[in-house]
This record gives sequence, C-alpha cells and structure tokens, in this order.
Amino acid sequence: MARQARKNKNKRRGVWIGVLVAAVVALAAVSTLLGGDDDKDKTTSPKPSVLLPAELPTELVITDLTEGTGEPAKAGDTLAVRYVGVLSESGIEFDSNWDADAPYSLLLGTGSVIVGWDQGLVGVKAGGLRQLDIPSDLAYGEEGSATIGPGESLTFVIEVESIISGEPIETTTTQVAVAAPTPCPEADGSSARETNFAEEPPLCIDPTKSYTAKVVTNLGEFTIVLDAVKAPNTVNNFVVLSRYHFFDGLNCHRIPLDFVAQCGDPAGNGRGGPGYVFADELPADGEYKIGSIVMANSGPNTNGSQFFIVIGNRGMELSPNFSLFGQVTDGLETTLNAIALTADQNQTSEAPTAPVIIESITITES
Repeated sequence: MARQARKNKNKRRGVWIGVLVAAVVALAAVSTLLGGDDDKDKTTSPKPSVLLPAELPTELVITDLTEGTGEPAKAGDTLAVRYVGVLSESGIEFDSNWDADAPYSLLLGTGSVIVGWDQGLVGVKAGGLRQLDIPSDLAYGEEGSATIGPGESLTFVIEVESIISGEPIETTTTQVAVAAPTPCPEADGSSARETNFAEEPPLCIDPTKSYTAKVVTNLGEFTIVLDAVKAPNTVNNFVVLSRYHFFDGLNCHRIPLDFVAQCGDPAGNGRGGPGYVFADELPADGEYKIGSIVMANSGPNTNGSQFFIVIGNRGMELSPNFSLFGQVTDGLETTLNAIALTADQNQTSEAPTAPVIIESITITES
C-alpha cells in the first residue's frame, strides 16, 4: 500500500510539473507574440555593409539598392531615415544611427543636412535603401569637420523608414537669387521664402525702434532682444533674413561642448550663406556671455547668415572678433539648456548628437 501511495504521489507530481512547463512555454509564446524582442524592433533590417565606389566620386552618384514604394520624396517632405556613413576612399565608418532607438528626421531641401543628402534623397521612396557617393564639395569641402578630413568624399547607405508629405519648396541650392537691390520684406512675415540673394540688403529696419525675435526650434522656444544701437547693420541683416523665412528648417550644425551652438547655414556644413557678405560690427573685449547672439565668420568682414549662440564658458572667452547683435532673454534655462545638452559629451565630434532645427523666427518691432 505504501509503495502504491508513493507511486500515485509521484505520478501527480509529474502531472503538475508537466502543467507548469506547458504554462511557461505558453506565456513565453504570448510574450513573444505581443511584445517581441526590443532589440530587434530598433531597426527594420540588419545593418548593411557599404560597397565602396570603384573611383572617388567627382559628382553625386545615386544607387537604389531597394526601390521602396509610394510617392517619391520631394523638397519639403519630412523623412525618417537610418544610415551608415563611411569615407569613400578608406571605408572607415565615421557615423551611423542604424542601432539607435529612433530614426533621424530631416526636412528635405532646406539645408538641414549636407548638400549631397538634400539632392540625393529627392525621389527616394518609403522603404527604399539608397546609396549616395558624395564628392567633397557636396559634403564638408576642403575645410572638413571634427571627424572628416579636408577634401574627403563620403559614401552613405540610407534606409528610408517613412516620408511625411509637405508643401513643395524650392531648395536652397537651386533657388534663383533675388535680384539687386533686395526689396525689404513685409514686416508682418507674409513675404515668400527666399534663400539666395544677389547682394546685401538695404537698411530695412528703423534704428530708432526696438526689435525682438521669437525663435521656435524642435527643442522649444527662446526670445532674443536684438541690439540695433550697437550693431544696426547686423540686426538689419538678421531681421531681413528672418522675415524672408531664410532660417526656417535649417539646423544648428555645430555644437561643441561648453562652447556655442552655430546655426543659419543653408548648406549644413559651415560653408553656406545667403549669397553675399557684409562688414563687422565688433564688440569690446569681455562682452560675450551665456545667451549672446553672435555672427559667425571666416575672417574679417565675411558675415553672411551663420550665427552662434554662446552656451558655455569657452564661448564667453572668445576674442571679440565676431559681431555681437543680441541677447537671449526668455528660454535660457529651458530651450538653450536643451540645445547645449545635444553636444557630444565625449568631444569626438562638433556635430550635435540629436537634430537641433530652427522651425521659425518671428520678428517684433516696437
């Protein structure tokens, strides 16, 4: 009897173990069905290898590796992409977001990326995989960048996850220049967008009045009080370009740690401008402070559209070789702090670790 009882007890234990195992397997199956693997969800496909061009490109070369579906992308559309970038000559990878949690978003045709991307992604379709072999003059040119040497050609493989259709726009690289003399834009902001000008604009502001600029970015808003007394020509230039919507959609392409956030370049590589240059209006030594709005330049009297915002101590220590024309008032602790946090903490690159995009600038006169 005792032996039979032990036998029945062992049988029941075996049944319960079998039930538990079956339950665990079922739960695992449900979890996989409902949740999936988080790591696998990060990308739509395995990271591709990049086939280097047989010869270094002297012009933009576009190769569709996968065609994609739907309407082709046009200037004015917003694209979400994953990419791998290598040096065309050596194949050394210098940038990739393939394993990032979210794709990179860009507004096509506005200069928020290098010219090779702005031109090379026109016509791509959602789900498409496209290779761009980009000559240096459509990338970072003879100046290079923190991670790319002077004169380097670049090769990218780019997967387009989605395309959000937008209003068609003329690209900053193809728009016909506004003929001289430049007409003053409408003060109410109703003028059409212009990104190319034959010459420096005339005086369109009233130096006896005060001007502020409300800057809307993808990371928040901030307000600039413009100094038309100390820098009338520089303020006039900024007001004219803002009222022509020149800055709309442009990214802040250079944000070194504890230094400045440089914006306003339609080429997105430090080499772009509005088509003209104008003279300096330099401050005294020691005037730069956190939130100062300052013109970027490539030497004396070479101002154009690029400006920077002082966001760190190193920026405050700059020599007074750059025209100071405004000061951030509202948004110092919020938006400017968020912009500063996009700087590469390891200082391996001067490019921001996440996009910083100017969506609009509204000028108020009083």
